Amino acid sequence: MNTDDWTAFGAIVAAVGVVVSAVMAYWTTRKAAAAAADSADTAREVAQIERDRWHRELTPELTFNLIRVGSNRLRLTTTLAGPVGLDHLDTITLTVRDEAGRDHSARPHYDEAMRTELPSVIWGPARFSPGVDEVAAPGRQSIIRSLERGNFVHRQMDNSEPPSWFQDPGDWVDGYWEAKLRLHAVCEVEGHRPWIVVAEVATPGVEYISDGSDEMEVPEQYR
Repeated sequence: MNTDDWTAFGAIVAAVGVVVSAVMAYWTTRKAAAAAADSADTAREVAQIERDRWHRELTPELTFNLIRVGSNRLRLTTTLAGPVGLDHLDTITLTVRDEAGRDHSARPHYDEAMRTELPSVIWGPARFSPGVDEVAAPGRQSIIRSLERGNFVHRQMDNSEPPSWFQDPGDWVDGYWEAKLRLHAVCEVEGHRPWIVVAEVATPGVEYISDGSDEMEVPEQYR
């Protein structure tokens, strides 16, 4: 090979070397970018797992106590007992849940009036007193605002009302004699996702006077 041939060959080798280097640089950059993306995804997943864990650990510890203060009146006490790290709640939205295991949706034999009334029926022992603490009828929901850890708040409740088609109100009372008040609480604090707490609260019953009348009396322990 003469000088020109060697010169041309060298140029080709150099060009190939440049191409190979470019390809290697490209794949190195792609691998680095993919590794960085994987690392970022992993970091986000770990951070989300940690946030979820922290959120669970801060789940409000709510305690509920229900006492009877009259033949038709009860008082629900809600206490924020913990946990450590959760100093207060901005709002607690309490909702009375219907009894479990029963379907109270409209039946085929319900007439239009019954279907209209059905959404307002609370299938359980108690409801929040409509008109008290901004509670709207039928008394299914009450909102507590700004409760600090270690503090409590009262909410007035009444015996639940049977639907108009119930022929004997006594059957309604008997049906929920030992039933627990079922509550659903949505707890909110700015900067956090809401927490949901569900609870079942023992209900102090009412008794019928032994002479068989429809009048109710308060059990002795609540007088």
